[in-house]
Amino acid sequence: MKRMWLLPLVALALYGADISGQWTGSVEITDPGSGEKIATPVKAQFTQKDSEVTGTIGREQDAEAQAIRAGKLDGKNLVFEVQPPEATSAIKFTLVLASDDRIEGAMEGAVDVGKISGKVVLTRVK
Repeated sequence: MKRMWLLPLVALALYGADISGQWTGSVEITDPGSGEKIATPVKAQFTQKDSEVTGTIGREQDAEAQAIRAGKLDGKNLVFEVQPPEATSAIKFTLVLASDDRIEGAMEGAVDVGKISGKVVLTRVK
């Protein structure tokens, strides 16, 4: 009976962290037209249920963020995509949960002037 309390803890450790909540950070891309690096402050809201992740992500100054599609957390690997109006294809995010409070990785997609890719860093809002 004493070991019964361990079962939920072991299941949680095997499953991984919960990323639900608010996150802020930046996306740094290289402008395909000028080659200039552009850092954009972003905000995200994630809701995780099992391995499925839903929510929104967008520029910090925008009133509306874009809905996350096909979001999945597999261990520490987070993947999802969004379709902002200025993009000519879905923007795909491939991220890693570096710690309970930090997510980092890459994004790639296309806009009217060409392909874009960038570095993503998010930290949990406490």
